[in-house]
Amino acid sequence: ECNGCYWHSENEKPKNYHISKMRECNNLGIQLIQIWEDQIIHKPDIVKSLVLSKLGIYDNRIYARKCDIREVPAKECTNFLNSNHLQGSVNGSIRLGLYYNDDLVSIMVFGKKRKPMNGISIENIYELYRYCNKLNVQVIGGASKLFKHFVKKYNPIQIESFSSNDISNGNLYKLLGFVKEPKISRSYWYINSTMQRMHRFSFRKSELIKQGFDSNLSESQITESMGLLRIYDSGQFKWIWNLT
Repeated sequence: ECNGCYWHSENEKPKNYHISKMRECNNLGIQLIQIWEDQIIHKPDIVKSLVLSKLGIYDNRIYARKCDIREVPAKECTNFLNSNHLQGSVNGSIRLGLYYNDDLVSIMVFGKKRKPMNGISIENIYELYRYCNKLNVQVIGGASKLFKHFVKKYNPIQIESFSSNDISNGNLYKLLGFVKEPKISRSYWYINSTMQRMHRFSFRKSELIKQGFDSNLSESQITESMGLLRIYDSGQFKWIWNLT
């Protein structure tokens, strides 16, 4: 399904609309792919590749055993993710890539947990931020090869990650040995007039007050006055991998 940002915003649809539809489809054995208007406008090639991959259609298939694992430079990682991942780049301290004939075809990015556990940083607990392949390329065994390399080299005791229910059923995490937590995290984003998607973290009420907005107004009232649309997607599942 293609969701128009205005007609599928909080103004027009209940907060649980997309989660409920996803659940109903899952109950019927259907994976519902929900693509948003801003993604189609700004990342059409990534959207096309994503849909084709769900249908098992690729321009090229590469076996991971024929690829070399290398640390990916930060700039190359940023460019690769922006060109091949729907959510774009992320800052991660550990960037592992598969290279086929010196061409980066797959990447997996890790780092420390972005939300500290009780404010305490715990050693050897990581978060898997991103994984993706080059557009229209299937790297057979790529995720397993990269993940096993990370585990062997960095000795994690726990890894967590999140899957977007808009585009993922979490099968990759199951393959890697992650366990899904039962609770769905409901998530929302802001969209501006040029269809740019912005993370809600930047629009917390405390941050808006620092910018001079009226403290008597709610986050929703302030962002509406700024001309922003709020969209609720179909949520995220949290996945946990434990050494044991």
